Amino acid sequence: MSNIELFKNAFAVNFPVEVAELVLNRIADLHGAEFAKKYAGYSDIELTQLACTVLSGLNHADIARGIVRMNSEEWCPNLPKFRSWCEQGGDWWTADQAWAKAMMFESDPLSKITKLAKRSLEEVRHILNAEGQKSAHYAFRDIYQDYLCQAKEKGRVQEMWEKPVAAKTLGFDAGNRKGVPCPPELLSKLKNVNALGRDGGAA
Repeated sequence: MSNIELFKNAFAVNFPVEVAELVLNRIADLHGAEFAKKYAGYSDIELTQLACTVLSGLNHADIARGIVRMNSEEWCPNLPKFRSWCEQGGDWWTADQAWAKAMMFESDPLSKITKLAKRSLEEVRHILNAEGQKSAHYAFRDIYQDYLCQAKEKGRVQEMWEKPVAAKTLGFDAGNRKGVPCPPELLSKLKNVNALGRDGGAA
């Protein structure tokens, strides 16, 4: 995947219009006048498209979490703030949290990182090395978000990455080899055979 394609992924939207409308209606119900004032410059279609863009990548559990949080707030959230409520307190790291943890892992390999963040980090490592953190951050965020959506859809839970244990190699140094002692009974028989051989040779 080219760098241009990675950046284009940032503009992909896959959030259901019907759900976006439900979210907007709930915000409007709770914060009528304040909501109308905040989004006065948008038509209904424009506002719905904006909601789809901002909420893209969230699942039903995320939206439910955001709704519960909003029910206890006294002020009207903008859409990015509502999204942050949807993501906070979840089992999964957000893309920005994962990036921060990934950079911490880069400086300290003993720090904790999830399997998803580690995988995303490895996929943007060439960008990180060639173009620096800013470009890598954009690519990482898109890749991580894509993997996160897939993981949530499959019902997976967040797992921490652990460094694989190196397999022990067997040495083949002949100098270190030790022979197996011969059992006394077999050793006695071998001596008898050798003795008979010598006697037969003398005859």
